[in-house]
Amino acid sequence: MAEEHKTERATPYKRRKVREEGNVAKSHEIASSLVVLFSVLVLFFSGTYVFKEVIKAFLILTGFIHSSIPSLSGIFENLYIDLLKVLLPLFFISLAVVILSHVAQFGFIFTLKPLSFKLNRINPFEGIKRLFSLTTFFEMVKNSLKAFLLIGIALFFLKSSADFFLSSASIPLIDALKKFLNITTAVLVILGVVAFFIALLDYAFKRWQFEKKIMMSRREIKEEYKQLEGHPEVKGKLKARMRELAKNRMMAEVPKASVIITNPTHIAIALKYNPKEDKAPVVVAKGKGVVAEKIIEIGETYGVPIVRKPELARALYPAVEVGKEISPKFYKAVAEVIAYIMFKKKKVYA
Repeated sequence: MAEEHKTERATPYKRRKVREEGNVAKSHEIASSLVVLFSVLVLFFSGTYVFKEVIKAFLILTGFIHSSIPSLSGIFENLYIDLLKVLLPLFFISLAVVILSHVAQFGFIFTLKPLSFKLNRINPFEGIKRLFSLTTFFEMVKNSLKAFLLIGIALFFLKSSADFFLSSASIPLIDALKKFLNITTAVLVILGVVAFFIALLDYAFKRWQFEKKIMMSRREIKEEYKQLEGHPEVKGKLKARMRELAKNRMMAEVPKASVIITNPTHIAIALKYNPKEDKAPVVVAKGKGVVAEKIIEIGETYGVPIVRKPELARALYPAVEVGKEISPKFYKAVAEVIAYIMFKKKKVYA
C-alpha cells in the first residue's frame, strides 16, 4: 500500500513530542551574525582604549618613552589587566547574545535526548550518505554564496577608501591608525547587518523546512486521536469508573440530607436545606432502581426522613441535577415537605 501523502499541519501533540526530542526550527546563522555585530560594537567603543594601551606598552618596551612602572613584569601585568577589562565583558556579551538569539527562535528547552547514543551516528555508510545528501549540498552552496556576497560588499566599501590606503604613508601614524580603525569598524558593522538579514532569511527557510518535515497524514492524525482519546473499550471502562466514583461521592452526601423524597422505591431524591446557608434546597443525591434503594437504605441507617411523594419525585428527577438547587417552580411543594418534617421533629421533642 502506498504511503499516504502528508498534507496536514502537525498537531499540538506532535509539536510537543518533537520539541521534547530537541527538534526545533533554528538557524545558527542568527547567533553567529549577532555575535560578530555586537563584538564589533563593543570593540568600537573600547577598542581605542585597548589600542592606546598596546601602543603605550610597545613604546615602553622599545624605550621610546619611560614608564612609571619599574619592572618589565609589571608592564605586562598592567597590559594584561587592561585587556582583561575589555575581553571579559566581550565574552559575557557574546555568551548572552548566543543564548538570547536561540531563546528568541524556539524558547527555553532542556532535553538530553539529542545527546543519547544512536547507532547511525557511528555508521560510516550513514555518514557518507549525509555527506553527499541534498541538505549538505544546499548548505555548501548557501555558505559559498554568502561568503561571495560578503566579500563583494567589503570590497565595494573598501574601494571608496582606496585614496586613504594609497596616501597613508604620508599621514601621521596615529591619524592613519585611527582612520584605519574607523574604516574597519564601519565595514564590519555593515557586514554584520547584512549577515543578520541573511540569517533571518535562513531562519525563515529553516522554519518552512521544519514545518514541512513534521507534517502529518490524515491517517496519522486519526491514530494520534485514538491514542489520546483511547480505544472504545478503554473509554468505556474509564467512563464506568468515573460513574462509580461519582456515585460513591454522591452516596457519601446522603447522610447530610434533610429529606429523601421517593416514588416509593424506584426513584429517590435526597435534598439538603439549611435556612442560614442555602437560598433553596440542594439536591445531594438522586437515582433510580438499585441506586434509589441504596439512597433509601443509607437514609434509613442515618435517620434521614423519607417522604413518599410519587408525583413530586417523578417531576423532580428529570428537572434537577446533583449539586444544584431546585428550580423555583418546586419551592412550594418542597417547602411543604420540609415544613411537615420540621413539624414532626418539634412534635417528637415536645
